[in-house]
Amino acid sequence: MKKILTVCALSALALGIAGCNGNPETKGKTINLVYSGTASDKDFNMTLFEDFKAAQRAAGDETNYEIEYVEHGPDKVDSEIVDWTAANSPDVYEAAPDKVAILYGKGALSKVLGEYKTFIDEKINSFGQANVTFNGEYYGYPYTGDNTYYLQYDKSVFTEDDVKSMETLLNVAASKGKYVGYNVKEAFWGVGVLFTFGADYNITFDEDGNTQKITADFDSAKGLKGAKALYNIMTHEAWSNTMEPHNETNNIAASIAGTWDIAAYKKALGDNYGCAVMPTITIDNETKNLGAFVGGKLLGVNPLRSQLDTDRLKAAHNLAMYLSGAEAQTKRYTSFGWGPCNLDALKNPTIAADPNMVVLAEQVKFGHEQTSTPPKIWDAAAKLAEGIADKTYTFESLQEACNVFNAAVTTI
Repeated sequence: MKKILTVCALSALALGIAGCNGNPETKGKTINLVYSGTASDKDFNMTLFEDFKAAQRAAGDETNYEIEYVEHGPDKVDSEIVDWTAANSPDVYEAAPDKVAILYGKGALSKVLGEYKTFIDEKINSFGQANVTFNGEYYGYPYTGDNTYYLQYDKSVFTEDDVKSMETLLNVAASKGKYVGYNVKEAFWGVGVLFTFGADYNITFDEDGNTQKITADFDSAKGLKGAKALYNIMTHEAWSNTMEPHNETNNIAASIAGTWDIAAYKKALGDNYGCAVMPTITIDNETKNLGAFVGGKLLGVNPLRSQLDTDRLKAAHNLAMYLSGAEAQTKRYTSFGWGPCNLDALKNPTIAADPNMVVLAEQVKFGHEQTSTPPKIWDAAAKLAEGIADKTYTFESLQEACNVFNAAVTTI
């Protein structure tokens, strides 16, 4: 039933997709929408809703929009909402890219068509596009593009040349009695290292969003180099499995830290704060930047909520498109420091000159899109790192570790 409703809703939207601004059929009409987002961002999002209404009026749309706010985090929306047709289910909702396959399977993602698709094609960068792509089609609107980690360091300890390679970074830290934080025991960081020399996975889905097959080559020479990189880092005397900023007792002088921790690092280091892309590492005479996941957040449009009401569905798409537009993404940057994925927002002089945004723009060139992931990969990566830490795996037995990891990753 959900799949039928979704297909019908898409057909209705496709037929009525023209004229999203100032639609004469909705003149003076009230359209009620439900939006799902985090509790902490409610007040900010409510101001964006008012901006949306003003933009629609300026474009000649006389519709009265009433937008209700319900609280579900992007990482929990797929599990907390049970019935996507219910009265309190959202028309537009925040979600994480690795939830797309799950949400698609529930029938809760409307395909992005027509001028909405053109907007994503022309106004969103490639990483943002990848985060909303499923089976070759767009199924959401990206609104941030900065969910990653990179080097944040103390400029009084390291030079710009020191931070270019992990080997130099660790050696300089050791020579000065300092440590480099790199939380590789947590899979979000550890898997990134394993991507470094090109090993990867691929997931094949059927038309209902079910996983049909997972292939991977972490047991290849590329995967082995990634495992060697992980081993070399974890066995260095200056390595510390932390993301904690510098303080008076921990001697942390640099960390591979999340973009969400930028403010904490700036506060801890003050004028000595520096940032850089993931450093390189050399294994078997090959040098690559250490791998990292790069993701963001997206807005999904739920076609089941509109119950074939084309005006309501189009209004939901209009709202989602506005919230991923340049004005909204720029305001998120100004208010929270969140990195945009909207190309016009990225051209803003203040954003373009921000050292963190410069680093982010460079890192997306080699980072790994954080979209749908194999279900076993997180536990498998944690076990691999723990095996290195407790010496279950030696340098000589890393191929065995890669074989075990690859077998787990490819298990459905």
